[in-house]
Amino acid sequence: MKSLSWAVLGMISACYSAFSQEKIDIYTEHFPPYQFLTERGEVAGGATTMVRLLMAQAQIDYQIHVLPWFRAVQQTHESNTALLYSLARSSEREQHYQWIMPLCELKVGFYQRAGSVTPKPHYSLNNLKHYIVGVGAGQPSEEYLKNEGFKKSNLVSLSSLNQAGGLLEKGRIDFLFGAQSFVEQMAHVMGTEQSWELVLEVPKLSAQLYLAANKNAPKKYVKKLIEAAQTVQGAHLNSITTCSNSQYIQ
Repeated sequence: MKSLSWAVLGMISACYSAFSQEKIDIYTEHFPPYQFLTERGEVAGGATTMVRLLMAQAQIDYQIHVLPWFRAVQQTHESNTALLYSLARSSEREQHYQWIMPLCELKVGFYQRAGSVTPKPHYSLNNLKHYIVGVGAGQPSEEYLKNEGFKKSNLVSLSSLNQAGGLLEKGRIDFLFGAQSFVEQMAHVMGTEQSWELVLEVPKLSAQLYLAANKNAPKKYVKKLIEAAQTVQGAHLNSITTCSNSQYIQ
């Protein structure tokens, strides 16, 4: 019986040793400025930097795959050791993942260019329904506005920064609804930095973006990642804060 116990322990040890030497798959989507492919085909971005720092701290070899979001989620669910980022943490998702490390804060709301619309003393979802609002095509933010009673005639679907900038210049839209980075990037393209303000935040869509693990990931593996994450967060707190100043449409 004793020899059998040692044999089992030996098998577990061998399995964990083999696991620790394999290259871990990390999945994400194209979501600038958090993560995106450079012209050289490398994955860059603020969130990516934090993930790379964590993996280096944990001394785990890995490879990052940039896929459409649905496929990235699916691939993560199919492998116990796979990781996924940047995933908005929510009550609905809480039990489906093991949350390793926060990366950035996603602040979503209505943005107005200074002087473009006569300011109101108080903005609300109801009075904003009377304006033309630009929102990312096919994004959760667009679905949210429709569910809140915004009419199709008051929504303009945006597919790119250039389109958003062009419509604003022509006076076709009054507000942008989305995450802060989309507004910042568009302002950079238009040369209108520091000219935008958040007039109404929507906490329901605002969230913290995380690196997460499969809910069935091995306990020792998750513990190792979390310990590494604590070290990285302590040493690079400013990097996490900086991410919150450069959000993208969601």
